[in-house]
Amino acid sequence: MAAVSPTQYVQSNVVKLPVAPEEEAAQAYVRGNVDEALTILMETYGEEVYRHCHQVLGDATLAADVHQTVFVHAYRDMQHFSGRSSYRTWLFAIARHRCLDAIKMRKRRRLRFILGDSRAQQQALDPRMGARETLEEVAQSEKMTRALQTLKPDVRIAVLLRYREEMSFEQMSEICGERPATLQARVARALPKLRQALEAEV
Repeated sequence: MAAVSPTQYVQSNVVKLPVAPEEEAAQAYVRGNVDEALTILMETYGEEVYRHCHQVLGDATLAADVHQTVFVHAYRDMQHFSGRSSYRTWLFAIARHRCLDAIKMRKRRRLRFILGDSRAQQQALDPRMGARETLEEVAQSEKMTRALQTLKPDVRIAVLLRYREEMSFEQMSEICGERPATLQARVARALPKLRQALEAEV
């Protein structure tokens, strides 16, 4: 039997470790395969980005729309990703902006209705619309979901990033564009309010 050199022995016994999704996505992008990179990110982070949007917005349908928008923007802007943060942090930063946009649009629609938009009133009186809203209310009936909705959007996002997504204040700073100490104080002030809202649900 032919002798095996040390180099051949090492090469034949190397265990190939799986590539982390972040690195795998980066490698796909470097190869020029943006579709593959986005698919990896969606498979890795899609569920938690949707969950975050749902908890911020309190509306499953709107959260699904925003979730889709997040990855559309990620595909469009991937060439601008600097690599200073992780892809996960970058996606949550996009999600934060799109959630805040959705909240503003929802407020504007409600204001138009209050000011007497007859078309909006007719739509609201549509029994089919009422049934759908009733189903959404049932889906949103969990105490925590209702309690979170009592917080201002920027506060709600900070609390969710910290405790649901388990991010550090430094990571949150990259997403929110604010100092870690500011975010830490915001979360600390929010917790008693959240506790009171939960107690009121009893």
